[in-house]
Amino acid sequence: MNTIDHRPHGRTKRRLLKTLAMTTASALGITLMAAPASAAQRCNYKPEYNACLSLTPTDSGHYLVHIGIDLRKLTQTEAQAIIKAAPYRNPFRTWLYAGDKAQDDIITGVSTIRVWASETGLSAEFERVVTKSSLNEDPWPGEFDEVYGSIDYRDPRTGSTRTFNTPEIAGLF
Repeated sequence: MNTIDHRPHGRTKRRLLKTLAMTTASALGITLMAAPASAAQRCNYKPEYNACLSLTPTDSGHYLVHIGIDLRKLTQTEAQAIIKAAPYRNPFRTWLYAGDKAQDDIITGVSTIRVWASETGLSAEFERVVTKSSLNEDPWPGEFDEVYGSIDYRDPRTGSTRTFNTPEIAGLF
């Protein structure tokens, strides 16, 4: 019985492998560069607190910025007292920053969604929809943009203020 070998040989085989490698590399590059187009979340999970930042694309081409914080070294009673004593029952102020090596610039303030006390401490969530261009804080083509959340906490019982930062999210915006 005679069989015919239909596998590519020589130059044809090398061309197919080169094309496959280029296609795979292109697809991988697009996947890696498109990471910010999907929901991205970064948290720092420190023993005293946890601060998170997420960026989620919306149908309109904008991004939903979501920042959250949990202050863990407070009892529920202490947390309730802080909320009750704080102006507008909110001891937090929150911003989204551009993370640059030379100087960090405020991109926008982020609105408080809710503040609550629980058996694990004092927690809050903040949200704001921003344009994709507002996240493009490095104007050079192909330059990664870095953003992070900054949460100022003022204890109304003592007047002391502390700032908590989320980890950065980097992407091409």
